[in-house]
Amino acid sequence: PDENVVISTRSSTRDQVTTREWNDLPSELLPSIADRLGIIELLRFRGVCKDWNFASSTASAEIEALPNRDPWFLLYGENNNSQCTVVTESGKQYIITIPEMDGATCLASSQGWLLLYREGLIFFFCPFSRARIDLPVPTKFPPMGISDHVAVFSTAPTSQDCVVCIICRTNKTDDLELYVIHRGATSWAKHKLNSFPNKIECAAYHNGVFYYFDNTDLMVCFSIKDRSISLGKVRYVKSSNERCIPLRFISNVEKEDMKKRLDLELGDVSTCGTTVSCLNADKMVPYENRANAKGAGGTRRSKGVWFQPRFHQIDKMLSW
Repeated sequence: PDENVVISTRSSTRDQVTTREWNDLPSELLPSIADRLGIIELLRFRGVCKDWNFASSTASAEIEALPNRDPWFLLYGENNNSQCTVVTESGKQYIITIPEMDGATCLASSQGWLLLYREGLIFFFCPFSRARIDLPVPTKFPPMGISDHVAVFSTAPTSQDCVVCIICRTNKTDDLELYVIHRGATSWAKHKLNSFPNKIECAAYHNGVFYYFDNTDLMVCFSIKDRSISLGKVRYVKSSNERCIPLRFISNVEKEDMKKRLDLELGDVSTCGTTVSCLNADKMVPYENRANAKGAGGTRRSKGVWFQPRFHQIDKMLSW
């Protein structure tokens, strides 16, 4: 809405017409309008003026992703600016400006939170509310240019028991390094796994353990309690009654269907995956990392992230 737009109203006298500016609407009417808006429309509503922003606080806090709902897609990093494209699960596209995404690389996506690396900093970020929580930066953290960093966090970063685990490959070797930090800690613990040449394609967390899956049937497991790293092999079960981890890989058919409905061509895009909450088994959407982060002429290639559309608001003084 534009603040200069006016609303015409008629009184009981037929010929009498009065006008009222948008920002002069009765304050008691604004929250009921905000409650009826989708998340993109709500963002526009909030941007009209301070009163409209305040009136939308309840509606903003109540927006949540629904179980079994396909994630949205955020395309960023194109043309070296902060202009991003948001694609909804129905295929609608919106252009929005998010300065924090300019020059960033998304390492993880879960519950509407993104874990970003940008200009030497690591932080949680909600693209709609622009809430941000900074983390300490690991010492001697491998460079992002190889685009081979995958992360998982156990719970929302606002939770006291949140743990972050980043896995990455050491330069020009088959060794993997894991960086782990608990909320409240000031430094990262480092763990190493030798000789694992396969590329990590999916990541998830369940019951105190971080899981990283490659493109075969192998997985790297890190236990928070034991602080140990181990290798395992994926075994598929046919029934939910069998003892298993409630996780499943998104099928190729599902993945292509998501791209088709969103009308996305992701051949040259480095994409951060996510885990979608489902009733029986959470669904893992894969990472699709590209080794070359730059295109012809040194221009940056686009990056993307699958994410759940949520609106997180936090106290500005919240610290990790």
